[in-house]
Amino acid sequence: MGDGKNLKELLQKQGKTVKELSKATGIKTTTLYSIIQKDSNIRFDYGLRIANELNVDVNEICLYSPFSGDLTEDEIYMTVKDPTGILDASRVKTYLLNSMYPLMKLYGKNAMPDLDHICTSFYQLDDEGRKAVVDIIETMLKIHKDPQRAEEVKNIKGW
Repeated sequence: MGDGKNLKELLQKQGKTVKELSKATGIKTTTLYSIIQKDSNIRFDYGLRIANELNVDVNEICLYSPFSGDLTEDEIYMTVKDPTGILDASRVKTYLLNSMYPLMKLYGKNAMPDLDHICTSFYQLDDEGRKAVVDIIETMLKIHKDPQRAEEVKNIKGW
């Protein structure tokens, strides 16, 4: 059974329609129907949104999630467009593998929808807005830093 069949069963179990799920997650209805009809894999970011809406573990929806086993370097793809040529696929893979992936594992899969929202929102800010967010975080770290979490971050290679 693929992701599409899993999704169909979850929707039936919860008495929800594809249209309702589409509206709640922002994923196009046609995309959801296609996933179900073709029984195809669900992109992990879509899986997070769907899992959050259906209140289930993302692994119930995505058979091949980054948190269902060990991630190998071959599974990390170039995600940054770099017109300047400063970054290349190898550097991005290394950065994601050594820095971002271990950090995401510290958060755990249940925090992924919030992190996705934070990253996409931050990306949309202008430079002044981004600086304000960074300043607020720096201030909050002076007051509310969790020593255990700070130590866990220090244990990540390159931090």
